[in-house]
Amino acid sequence: MIELDRDAMTPMYVQLANVLRDRIRRGEIPVGRRLPSQSELEAETGGLVSRRTIKSALEALADEGLVQGVQGKGVFVIALPGEPADT
Repeated sequence: MIELDRDAMTPMYVQLANVLRDRIRRGEIPVGRRLPSQSELEAETGGLVSRRTIKSALEALADEGLVQGVQGKGVFVIALPGEPADT
């Protein structure tokens, strides 16, 4: 279960991105593996966040070079936090 604080000053998408980044850093989601789908993440948050919020969190991780979407397959980890992504 992903615990997010709706009353925190930090936006929900940033909180979710932080949770996913920590999972990647700890090796729970290793490089080359698919992240949980949007519907799986929605279920993990207990329906607390919208799909748009989830998409924003994934976009933030993509902007950092940690993940990359593959059409029809999902979003995959391509680098660890603090490591440069291969381009």
